[in-house]
Amino acid sequence: MPDAAEAAAIPAKTEVAIIGAGFTGLNAALVLARAGKQVSVFEADAPGWGASSRNGGLLGPGWAFFDTGMGYNESVARRVVEESFLSLQHVKDVVAAENIDCDLKVVGYFKGAMTPRIYDGLGRYIDRIQKVIDCDAYLVPRSEQHAEIGTDLYHGGIVMPGYAGIHPGKYVKGLAQAAERLGVKIYSNARVTDLQPKSGEYSFKVRGRDVTARQVLMATNGYSGSLLPYLKRRIIPVGSGIIATEPLPPEVMDRLMPKRRMLAGSQRVVTYYRPSPDGTRVIFGGRVLDMSGRPKVNTANAAYIRSLMLKVFPELEKTRISHYWHGQLGFTFDHFPHVEQIDGMYFSGGYNGTGVARASWLGSRVAHQMLGSDLGKTVYSDLKFNSRPFFNGKPWFLPLAVWYYGMLDKWDQR
Repeated sequence: MPDAAEAAAIPAKTEVAIIGAGFTGLNAALVLARAGKQVSVFEADAPGWGASSRNGGLLGPGWAFFDTGMGYNESVARRVVEESFLSLQHVKDVVAAENIDCDLKVVGYFKGAMTPRIYDGLGRYIDRIQKVIDCDAYLVPRSEQHAEIGTDLYHGGIVMPGYAGIHPGKYVKGLAQAAERLGVKIYSNARVTDLQPKSGEYSFKVRGRDVTARQVLMATNGYSGSLLPYLKRRIIPVGSGIIATEPLPPEVMDRLMPKRRMLAGSQRVVTYYRPSPDGTRVIFGGRVLDMSGRPKVNTANAAYIRSLMLKVFPELEKTRISHYWHGQLGFTFDHFPHVEQIDGMYFSGGYNGTGVARASWLGSRVAHQMLGSDLGKTVYSDLKFNSRPFFNGKPWFLPLAVWYYGMLDKWDQR
């Protein structure tokens, strides 16, 4: 990984400036560098420092986004699903082309139904999709769910075979190395401030130095912060924390996760889990509200996520937790990512917790838009990117929303 940038090394001028060295920024850098552009990537910390390296590594086709797309119309829903499949294939292609060792495996996904009523709803969900586009998802009844997951918590569930798992830290490291091989300059610990249009170009500051660029891509997702007021009012920063257990005996992993699938429950307060890429640990994630990083807070967050894990796998009561980490996601009010131009600058983000594949794909699409190519076309450029009254970057409503959805989950399970 690149070392922290010395102030003197920061260029005074660059053809393309990418702000953020995560999945979006690095995939965009690959496309732009191959097109002959001079590309500089400015990262506030180290490449992948945010959610790009600290996530569960789940990526898959877009069946989960179908109903959200139908909120617009059938055409949008179909395009969303089609692009989701393209997103997954894009990651596979990049990993193969750049020879990135990141434990990418297609293993499928199982989502457990918390109640019989929810299980029936999953069946109706498949039926709705089948009326619009072919779908290979299928139901697994409770009597057969132990072949998918070693728990009695669920009342059956749905399997989506095309899902894959990846080691996100290895993936983002491989992207950074691939970009550097193409001549991309990546500057770590190089936070961008004072970004604004200036005389047909764009100016900003990095470590006290003035920089100008012909084109700018903001690839900051949940870390957009106050970079632009427009984004501050539209990107909702949401915390996600993850724990990893100590290594477990093979027979335990075989019982808990017999098919080594990506896994989740149907609760509104989201939980997701999977085997570690080497198949020896349980990795379990969920929402956290405090991401200050203070030791006591991290301990409390890990204990909370552990309590969620024990509801699924009570036999892990005596198992120790070896790791905890968290990252900041970027959510939007319509639950879709967006690809936009803001005062002539480009933006892609708002992945709503499903950014491994979509951030990679849309990073490449927005790069093609910057090149003026039709390959940049995406449904996510056609959707209105709206805010809400009284929101200005601080998600004051999140504790209330988590409480409310938690109560609905409890009501479902009454």
